[in-house]
Amino acid sequence: MAGLPPFVLEPFNDRCRVTCEEREHVVVGVSPGNSYFRAELFASLLGWLCEEFRQVDVVVPDSALRYTYLALGYSERRAAKKVHTEVSVLRNRVERGWSAGGGRRPRDGVYLMSDLVGRDSYQSLLARAEEAMDGDPTLRLTGLRMTRVVLLSRGQGAEPTSGQLEQGLRYLVAELPFFLSSADIFGVPSSVCVYHQEVPLADVIFAGGSPLCPSAQQAYAVVRAVDAPGRRPERVTA
Repeated sequence: MAGLPPFVLEPFNDRCRVTCEEREHVVVGVSPGNSYFRAELFASLLGWLCEEFRQVDVVVPDSALRYTYLALGYSERRAAKKVHTEVSVLRNRVERGWSAGGGRRPRDGVYLMSDLVGRDSYQSLLARAEEAMDGDPTLRLTGLRMTRVVLLSRGQGAEPTSGQLEQGLRYLVAELPFFLSSADIFGVPSSVCVYHQEVPLADVIFAGGSPLCPSAQQAYAVVRAVDAPGRRPERVTA
């Protein structure tokens, strides 16, 4: 195994592969409350990504997470408290991991989603995402299925109601602008959104046929440790 990189990128398709090879910018998706995201993992992953990409940004979905807790029946106040706790823990893990992995470069960043949602580019992309989610059956069904899994995994004992699914779906819609054009949101020539496993909504968007299409400078890829289970790794070389 000597000589293998600690991680591999798995671009969704050939178009994504081309953008990945540009190595301009990568957005790392993280999920509060997910035990996968350990400080040791961040140290290794962010260190590797800094060697591969000119700019690395991590986005912590604080404002979006609120919708999940509201869907689970939390009051606004209790939801805000839960979000604050989980987001603080995750952000600290990212910062500790980055420090352990060599530290951030001046152009790299850790952002709360709430830091970015006021940008005109984000708002424009969000409007597109909301319209498409309301009008496209495939996109909507995929989002609702993902939402059901999330709510059940967070302790929703009974099957979520339609109202709970609608509320929880807003979390995913809030993340879609980054898959559509994180290049515009961050003002970079091209960008790759990465997560540690496949994201079904992103699969639908990047497969084509959906009214919601990513920009020409946008890519989506799975980043996986070389010993992690999943699809056969495919190295993207610089």
